[in-house]
Amino acid sequence: MRAIFLLTFLAFGSGAVAAQDFAVRHHHALKDCRGVLKFTGDGVEYRTAHAKDSRTWKYNELRVIKVDSPFEITLLTYEDEKRLLGKDRAFAFTLLEGKVPAGLSAFLLSKVSRPMVLAVFPETGKPAFEVPVKHLETLGGARGILRIFPDRVVFKSSREGDSRIWRLQDIERFGQPDRFRFQITSRVPRRGGPTEIYNFELLEDLPEGAYDYLWVRLHPSTYYPETQFK
Repeated sequence: MRAIFLLTFLAFGSGAVAAQDFAVRHHHALKDCRGVLKFTGDGVEYRTAHAKDSRTWKYNELRVIKVDSPFEITLLTYEDEKRLLGKDRAFAFTLLEGKVPAGLSAFLLSKVSRPMVLAVFPETGKPAFEVPVKHLETLGGARGILRIFPDRVVFKSSREGDSRIWRLQDIERFGQPDRFRFQITSRVPRRGGPTEIYNFELLEDLPEGAYDYLWVRLHPSTYYPETQFK
């Protein structure tokens, strides 16, 4: 099946963004099915010949939207998964052809208020600070660049699917346990724990002023009113 990329320009806020359709494989425990995953101004639709799998969700009916990689999208819903003792049901999709474009993430950032996992994202503007890092995992990790912007933090990884973008409202907390360690705890739920945590080893000292710059933007107050607008 040929991947479908239908671009419809919809006006939201100050500009236009592209809604897109993708031909996908929907993963099942026993036998996968195929269909079209569509992102619209109102929500997400999955259309397939298997009627019991077709769904339409408004954005506020999805617990988490995950663009896991340039080829994978997962929707964590509020449906109960009976065979998993009532855990939230996840719909996992793989694109049949092509890659997830950065425009989809830009579209979702304009429409979805809940925290998301976005491994594909648009990069615009110049960061206030950046530092080379290694994302530490249980087994190994991946090097990349950590960039701090006025309204977001971005990790651009050398490994596909490992990059992340966090809007400030998506960050629960951050910390620097020691000189060459940095940690971001997001509001995205994860398996085996309450939320997603990214641990970084800093390959250089954190730029002077970067920690305070991020702190006052995550904790705006009457003492730092300008951080709410920059």
